[in-house]
Amino acid sequence: MSEQLVEPHVSVGPRLTWEEFAQLPEDPRAEYIDGQLLGTPTPSLPHQKIGMRLANALARVLPATHDVVLAWAWKPGADEFAPDVMVFDTATAQAGGPARFTGTPALAVEVLSSHRGDDLIRKMTKYAEAGLPHYWIVDPRAQTLTTYAIVEGLYAPTAVHGRGTVADLDLGIAAVRVDVAELLG
Repeated sequence: MSEQLVEPHVSVGPRLTWEEFAQLPEDPRAEYIDGQLLGTPTPSLPHQKIGMRLANALARVLPATHDVVLAWAWKPGADEFAPDVMVFDTATAQAGGPARFTGTPALAVEVLSSHRGDDLIRKMTKYAEAGLPHYWIVDPRAQTLTTYAIVEGLYAPTAVHGRGTVADLDLGIAAVRVDVAELLG
């Protein structure tokens, strides 16, 4: 199997059909985008801690109808993603089974790392096409949390929150207070 280097630490595998991808082990540490297997390294400890802090904050404010997870598969149409943090309707999740979420989440969050282009361009475009209403990007390098909303089929930033900001963030079904300095650690 030959691999092409797309960005540092992100490899593109061979083209696969969905059926071939679905036969991979349960946790292949990959996403399936545009018919290709995109392998990513295990997130760093700071990356994972940011995701965990945000998931914990969200879990405290979500209504009983919704839940939050880290890196669970989301399959809108032909692609499959693994957002760092995802908020979803639990009734819709049960309909799709335990392997992947097939509905539209209320929120997906990506914590930027070495594959910044995927999160800022490729996934942003695909998530908007799938109708994801709320998309947030945490950028540890820039020390920011940026919220996006769909405007005419594309995401537009609604706010950029820097270190030292405490913000009440609305995700439609609830609002969460986030201290960006605490989130970033």
